Amino acid sequence: MPKPAPTVALPEGVEIFRAGRHTDDSGTTHEFSEADVQRMAAVYDPAKREAPLTVGHPEHNLPAYGWVKGLRAESGRLLMDTHQVEPQFAEMVRAGRFKKRSASFYPPGHPNNPVSGAWYLRHVANLGAQPPAIAGLADIQFSEGEAAGLVQFSEATPSTNQPSQEQDDMSKELQDKLDAVQRERDELKTAREKAERERDEAKTQVTSFAEQQKADRKASYVSFAETQIKAGKLLPKDKDMAVATQAALADAEAVSFSEGDATRKVAPLQWLQSLIADAKPVVSFGEFAPGGGGEGAEAGGAKGKSDAEIDKAAQAYMREKKVSYSEAVSHVTSFTS
Repeated sequence: MPKPAPTVALPEGVEIFRAGRHTDDSGTTHEFSEADVQRMAAVYDPAKREAPLTVGHPEHNLPAYGWVKGLRAESGRLLMDTHQVEPQFAEMVRAGRFKKRSASFYPPGHPNNPVSGAWYLRHVANLGAQPPAIAGLADIQFSEGEAAGLVQFSEATPSTNQPSQEQDDMSKELQDKLDAVQRERDELKTAREKAERERDEAKTQVTSFAEQQKADRKASYVSFAETQIKAGKLLPKDKDMAVATQAALADAEAVSFSEGDATRKVAPLQWLQSLIADAKPVVSFGEFAPGGGGEGAEAGGAKGKSDAEIDKAAQAYMREKKVSYSEAVSHVTSFTS
């Protein structure tokens, strides 16, 4: 199984710059007051231009291994809060692979500066052994209390910065790690999607099988009821009730009872079917004599009629003569041979 991704993240309030007299990578000297640092923090707005965390000073700010979500000024120091930091990148920072940091700014008059007239953070470069232009910035303090490396800052002119071989190597190492993590994520996603498909297919098969089983059972109950009606052991009017009762008893647990010196265990459905099948016929649908009953509109006219027609005739006779349904069926199906 792939190892889970590291959960380490960069701490809040990492110092990236401070007031004072600094020389940028092109050799130009700049003077920054505490008010300048406060304005840097005040004008920074990720919605206008969000500064990435990079390895070295890439010309186009890419690739980004995290983002600066906010800046604040404290006693002439510029502090950053980050988010969406690649865990592998944060792990390398904590391990001391990037001991230096260097901030890059858009000068106040730069055409790409989103806040004209102010210094605006362009990116925060993470450096290996390359010394930054500003020394002495505070260490990064992780929650475990480990000092991951010094934080440095410089005012750089981005277009003139060229990455060193060391930065290239470290960037490639980091990118290789990120690529490996992405491959693991893709493999996990593929495996998860495959498992979900197989689960859904199995669920569909189980549902289909259960529905077919239910339909087959109901068909058997209907067949049993029709067989017993033809045998005269079940009245046509009771067919639906017989089918429903069988379905209700199908999943009932078997019951035990004493029979002589033995104990029998019978399923309720089996008991009901045996009770009906072994009973004496309540009506006989053999050869019927026309007019054998002699009374009522349907009396004696059962020969050749369907169960439904016999049932209808019996219902009519029952209402007319105020007799039981069984008596009515016997009357309208008077047997002669």
